[in-house]
Amino acid sequence: MKQTTIKDPFELAGRGLHKGALSRIVFHPAAANTGIILSSRGKEFKLSPALVCDTKRGTSVKYKGVTIHTVEHMTAAFKGLGIDNVKAEFLSGNEPPIFDGSAVEFTRAILKAGIVTLKQDRKNIVLKKPAVLSDKGCHMAVLPYKGFKAYYFSDFSQKGMPASEFSSVISAETFVKEIAPARTFGFKKEIDLLIKAGLIKGADLGSAVLFDGAKPVNTKLRFKDEVPRHKLLDIIGDFGLLDGMPQMLVIAVKTGHRHNIEMLKNILKTA
Repeated sequence: MKQTTIKDPFELAGRGLHKGALSRIVFHPAAANTGIILSSRGKEFKLSPALVCDTKRGTSVKYKGVTIHTVEHMTAAFKGLGIDNVKAEFLSGNEPPIFDGSAVEFTRAILKAGIVTLKQDRKNIVLKKPAVLSDKGCHMAVLPYKGFKAYYFSDFSQKGMPASEFSSVISAETFVKEIAPARTFGFKKEIDLLIKAGLIKGADLGSAVLFDGAKPVNTKLRFKDEVPRHKLLDIIGDFGLLDGMPQMLVIAVKTGHRHNIEMLKNILKTA
């Protein structure tokens, strides 16, 4: 497989989920071996798990005083569509727009801009051996695999929601149809706590699925298993911080961003 980039530049704008600021981002084509580059306030840097500074309800990165929050839906769209090289220039704001809580708007914009195949071979992240982590009932295993596939088991039964699961091979086709539309979610009982923690400043009833127990109160589900689908989207987004295409099977049970990033750092030690 060859590396890719976008054909034409495009711009997206909207409010970030947690910080609430209005962001304008212009996405530019990039040369082979560039990776995913962020540009903000005169600083330019390649995304990497080593730059992650926060994983509370999202994945944020920091470089020389510049912090970009909640990057995972944006990076999921690029990784899910097989985009290896792109530059995201933040003209304002410090967080990609949340839109409807899914990766659909990013995905549509990328497909409209077009995808170009470059001459250089794609970088692949190949495991030399399996990696496993466990943390208070949360588990993740990453196994050698020809391609990229992920499985997620979700269990919010303590909040009144039945356990659910979803798995998929990660290809452009499956990402567009089965994963990108899955929205982030939250629970009514958590809203006050999130606000007190300084989060969800840019949220409204159109930017996530809000659950009261197992019942969505502001929308109809796009998939009956939308929750694990979105958690799998988050895995793709966090694994999108790798400079290359994962060649691995990811099995995740009740994990979150912190576990994803911890696993990436373990992978990089052995890949």
